[in-house]
Amino acid sequence: MMPAPSFYADAEFDPSTLEHSPTSPEAEFDPDQDLTELEAELTGQAGMRATGRKTTDLVRLYLQEIGRYRLLGRDEEVSEAQKVQRYMKLLEQRNAAATKGNALICQYVELMDARDRLVSTLTHRPSLERWAAEANIDVANLKPLLAEGKQHWAKAVNLSVTELDQVQTQGLSAKTRMINANLRLVVSVAKKYQNRGLELLDLIQEGTLGLERAVEKFDPTKGYRFSTYAYWWIRQGITRAIATQSRTIRLPVHITEKLNKIKKAQRKISQEKGRTATIEDIALELEMTAVQVRDVLLRVPRSVSLETKVGKERDTELGDLLETEEITPEETLMRESLRRDLLQLLADLTTRERDVIEMRFGLGSDGHPYSLAEIGRALELSRERVRQIEAKALQKLRQPKRRNRVRDYLESLN
Repeated sequence: MMPAPSFYADAEFDPSTLEHSPTSPEAEFDPDQDLTELEAELTGQAGMRATGRKTTDLVRLYLQEIGRYRLLGRDEEVSEAQKVQRYMKLLEQRNAAATKGNALICQYVELMDARDRLVSTLTHRPSLERWAAEANIDVANLKPLLAEGKQHWAKAVNLSVTELDQVQTQGLSAKTRMINANLRLVVSVAKKYQNRGLELLDLIQEGTLGLERAVEKFDPTKGYRFSTYAYWWIRQGITRAIATQSRTIRLPVHITEKLNKIKKAQRKISQEKGRTATIEDIALELEMTAVQVRDVLLRVPRSVSLETKVGKERDTELGDLLETEEITPEETLMRESLRRDLLQLLADLTTRERDVIEMRFGLGSDGHPYSLAEIGRALELSRERVRQIEAKALQKLRQPKRRNRVRDYLESLN
């Protein structure tokens, strides 16, 4: 965890902000749009130049494939999301039991993680022999360990194994259905990022990964449409892929992050002083040295500026690929969701540990991070004692089963 009070600041979602927002997905994507029309747009002359005949044919096949899935109505969307959340809640409880030292559940989680690793590599369900080898156990012990682990999982959540299996089956089925029903939205967002170094199908793949995260985290009780929430995750998946994989911009992610900060500082200084920001101005604003700022800028090809035209068609500005300061409604939803998950994460700590972490990293109501000495004075503790409490709390939060709750947010921001 890094101190970032502006990001973790208290935020409440106001649905009225979406009604006329030009960035709302409903304003940009008509869910009733005929896929034949979308196919024609993607495979037109511009699309042919950008992707080539072979890729265009694959796109056409993909559009035909996703056209088989109908859009969900509002009531269906809520119903499916509730099934997903029931299953995700069981996963959280399972992981919590493993974290607390239930050996059989812990081993069950490790076995399932091993299977997931194989599936991601093989793209299909592995054999029992391959699964056991990945988990480093005898194949004869695999099924008994899975059965015993699931029994303890069911007991931990006060369900029978049959009931647990039912919730799991319904949750996974609902997750698949929500993903399939929203693949059109992924294509709609991916289209906007063509000609920036990645093929359209690669953009769609990255956007689909973002859609999957959105399905897992969507809270239907908040009252807003799933597409509004999913839009942010889809866009983040696509833009991050462009920043890290694009052939047009050959920059490491950490350099792109620093460029984003420099861009924000440039804009802020220009607005405040009414002139172009100098390197010294930026260094002062970002608490860096002029040498450090210059080093970042020198990592960018000499001809590149924020207004430089990039891409095969030279119709995209570098600045379009960098982060903006404006907070969109989708980002507001993401922040609210993150704040909720953070509160659940901190709930595992003792009251004293939670107080220290909230003050140390600016997670309190004032959004202000405090020094160890300031926290010590507020809690009537020595500076060293505060440091010890902080270290112990961070050690707990760094455990994989806890860290994974917010990993997707942090990856999308990094």
